[in-house]
Amino acid sequence: MKSKVIVFDLYNTLIEIKKNHKFFMVLYKNSKTKFNLELLDYLDIIMRNEIEDLFHILPNDFKQLYFEYNYLLEEELNSIELYEETIEVLESLKENYQLYLISNLASPYKKAVQKLNLAVYFDGIVFSCEEGKLKPEKNIFEIVEFKSEKKENEILMVGDSFKSDIQGAKNMNWNYLKINRKGKIKETFEIINLREIIKN
Repeated sequence: MKSKVIVFDLYNTLIEIKKNHKFFMVLYKNSKTKFNLELLDYLDIIMRNEIEDLFHILPNDFKQLYFEYNYLLEEELNSIELYEETIEVLESLKENYQLYLISNLASPYKKAVQKLNLAVYFDGIVFSCEEGKLKPEKNIFEIVEFKSEKKENEILMVGDSFKSDIQGAKNMNWNYLKINRKGKIKETFEIINLREIIKN
């Protein structure tokens, strides 16, 4: 493998939510006004901002609903688990590659990285809610190029989303692998398990 940098997505790539209540969707559905936003615009705002900022950006009922249904969020966060091969693969790759993490996520879901002690494996972590940028936008991927000081053909993206991860990597002329844990493998760039990265 000619890549010198491997960039991972987080959810459904390295970790999974076992009890997924889709917390922020619950808030939207229970808002009488839908926060005066179309759903896609709402989700875009959620993933580009820290939670404290969201309390000021969105109408008051967002904060009220957030705390009313917070027990669902806590259930989600407490149910997050590593895929069984994640640590083994990260430990192996860490010896020979720079590792980065890029994730589109709402602010509370960052906690999983600390809880599962994942930060020790990465040379850099890029969260959409901290940067105000979302995959597949080029400017969030450019952060990794800048920090790693590597050329586009030396970077490999690994993720589960074709739109966010694979299309984003294509736009950057990066190498890419799509993890497909549940479906049938249809493309040469698909893998069913992270261990296949080590074999490539």
